[in-house]
Amino acid sequence: MAQGGVALPPSADKIQAKFDLSIALTLSTWSALTLAVQNSWGGPQSSEKRDWFAGAISDLLQTTPDTDVDYLEEFLLQVMNDEFEIVLEDESAEEIAAKIVGLRKLTLQGDFRMVDDMYTRWKDRQNRGSGAVMMQHVERGEDEDDTDWDSEDNEEEESDKEDVDMGEAPALVHIPKEKPPPEIDEDGFTKVVGKKKR
Repeated sequence: MAQGGVALPPSADKIQAKFDLSIALTLSTWSALTLAVQNSWGGPQSSEKRDWFAGAISDLLQTTPDTDVDYLEEFLLQVMNDEFEIVLEDESAEEIAAKIVGLRKLTLQGDFRMVDDMYTRWKDRQNRGSGAVMMQHVERGEDEDDTDWDSEDNEEEESDKEDVDMGEAPALVHIPKEKPPPEIDEDGFTKVVGKKKR
């Protein structure tokens, strides 16, 4: 609050709480993690693992305040692999790491606008009932709806009308494969030959 008209800097607890919130909100926008949680790739406790993940990131940045984007990206990739058995190659971990490191700098300066904006958007998504992974419905014109199998079906229907009776197919005849005679060496032993060498 203001004391004598001057705004007091936020407390360390408030800064940490806002930063922890920003981590959770950032992870909620990561489609790879959301998909992993929704499909329980981390087992039945996937949701709890996501919450633990946010806490582990917070702890990492508290114990190692000079953590850079590359180190955090490696940490994110390692946790995704260890906990959700996902190997990511889409560079989304780098984006998430960069966002978290940027939010860390802002919150340490007492600038919570971005975190508050993210929280507002998150609440709006929750009120609408949609998750972090958004799907887009694409309308197609009539001429775009045709697919390859549609035209093949039409061809088959037309060819059914012109079907010609070809009669019975000849019966299959089994011709036994001739086995070569066994080879007997000078000591009287029979040489064993594998099936592939016959």
